[in-house]
Amino acid sequence: MTEEQRKERNAQRLTECNPIFRKKVAAILADLEGHGLRPRIQEAWRSPARQRQLLADGFTKVGWGMHNAATEDGNPDSLAADILDDDQPNHESTRFLLMLAASARVHGCATGIDWGLPQEDRDTIRSAIASRDFDAKIEVGWNPCHVQIGGISVQEARTGERPDG
Repeated sequence: MTEEQRKERNAQRLTECNPIFRKKVAAILADLEGHGLRPRIQEAWRSPARQRQLLADGFTKVGWGMHNAATEDGNPDSLAADILDDDQPNHESTRFLLMLAASARVHGCATGIDWGLPQEDRDTIRSAIASRDFDAKIEVGWNPCHVQIGGISVQEARTGERPDG
């Protein structure tokens, strides 16, 4: 994708996000771009039908997730975004994934980089991020490009809880 297309895609996908989460994702994108990377928001808001299809196809493990958050009147209010490396969208480098996770944490978000991993591997990831060793040899969890707001559980988001800052 061209640079212009990537930026247009990111701008459009950001409009699908909750306003507070949108600012955090924009900051994460800027951080990664500042390191010469080309982050792309692959997906932000998902309809319930799309979520059900992804669950049936084995691409997600939940029937309702942060991507599905909507306003009371049904407009997209996503609390999650899948952020890929536009230069390697089918196989992100460990460096990209660790940088994404580090930036997400700085901005009050979390990624799925350690989802489904044993505690020892989670600790290795945490240590690599803390020491900014983005070239560390790590095992990667099942959804490392997923970024979501911190401080709110999926259940809280489903019942209407939103970040306050």
